[in-house]
Amino acid sequence: MGRTGLTLLVLGLLGLPASAQTIGSNMVSFLNGKVGVRVGGGECAHMATEALRVSGGEFVPSDLGADSPSSGHYVWGDLVTVISYASKKWTDSNPANKCQVGDIIQYGSAKFGTTTFPSKHTSVVTAVDATKYRPTAVLQQNYGGVRTVKAATVNVTGLTAGWIRIYRPRPRVDVQNVWKFTTVNNTTTSQAYSLMVDTSVISSVSPTAANTAGSFRIHKVTTDGTVPCLVLSNGQSLFVTTTKGLELYQQTTGSAGVRQLSQ
Repeated sequence: MGRTGLTLLVLGLLGLPASAQTIGSNMVSFLNGKVGVRVGGGECAHMATEALRVSGGEFVPSDLGADSPSSGHYVWGDLVTVISYASKKWTDSNPANKCQVGDIIQYGSAKFGTTTFPSKHTSVVTAVDATKYRPTAVLQQNYGGVRTVKAATVNVTGLTAGWIRIYRPRPRVDVQNVWKFTTVNNTTTSQAYSLMVDTSVISSVSPTAANTAGSFRIHKVTTDGTVPCLVLSNGQSLFVTTTKGLELYQQTTGSAGVRQLSQ
């Protein structure tokens, strides 16, 4: 087989990247099915990460770039625009660049009228207006003490403090022997697991109990072709499938088990 044939074979096995528009639509479909449900550990960023993961978007922070403009302000893909309010002036850094469904908003101490968002927050756009193509509705998690997915309206022209940065999901390029996946601990107590490649422990992790920030982890493992394995401290184990999510759950025996999420 020639080089072209080999390339096509590898691409066929790994899958071609989805378009940003397809990823966005799939993200919203996924999250609409999760309204009223906790995604990941209940944090706003967990919701966005899992939506990207199941929809073909890049979800590993190290592949998306350093936080911007400062630590804790996550980058979710390609920057569409920055809308800010400072010195009594509202600005849109790129008004001609249209937002679309599935774009991700990162908030920086944003305030809309009397509604104040946390200093760092994330939501996913579900609707835009028909003229300026700016977000009018979102899905979000961990807002107002609610750690499940819920819908909300947003009026970006009403920003009266802080800023929002709007990102376009970046199609994920899957590479052979690179394993990207997430884990969530849905048991009532903290757990411990090791990531192993063959007989070598490459990472030891201690996620906190369910519905906490530390219960959700993002992993990227590069191997020589050996499939990584997640091994719980009680010996329960499961081989990793790239781009999938793994759940630590309470078995009927009371001990923790590990299984792959359906999406």
